[in-house]
Amino acid sequence: MPKRNRKDSLIKKAMRGDPKAFGELIREEREYLYRVAFQYTRHESDALDAVQEGVLKAYTSIRSLREPEAFRSWLTRIVINSAIGICKKRRLWEGLESAEDIPEQAGVSAEEKTELYAAIECLPEKYREVVRLKYFDDLTTRQIAQRLGIAEGTVSSTLNRAMEKLRRELKEETAC
Repeated sequence: MPKRNRKDSLIKKAMRGDPKAFGELIREEREYLYRVAFQYTRHESDALDAVQEGVLKAYTSIRSLREPEAFRSWLTRIVINSAIGICKKRRLWEGLESAEDIPEQAGVSAEEKTELYAAIECLPEKYREVVRLKYFDDLTTRQIAQRLGIAEGTVSSTLNRAMEKLRRELKEETAC
């Protein structure tokens, strides 16, 4: 049986609930999935976790796959989403840990810093990125624009919107 027909057959079996067929498909894709996850996480253990989490999600939702031909891209998207989720969690914890390491200044307690980091994590990614570059990496608006490949005016307006969202979030003190 040609390789493509064999793979199509395995995908169809997996879609009908055959765990052996699903396992065989994963064995064929595991190195590729790891490389994809590693591109997002840049950490071996996080990439492995992303693949494991993604494969589990895929296994539990394989019946939702509509087109057998789209299996690889469908599975890849699930692993990417898992990798992104792991990165977000890691950044949140790193932010919380670094908030505790900063000495209290100007009447700002460790608890208030923790709330600030949590509020930053609640921002949409485009806002979070600009805030980090500006306030954590100490870049100028021009440097941020160059790094992100966007106009300086866009950086300024994005920063303004992000700061407004942060102010509202911190006033409401609600979880995202």
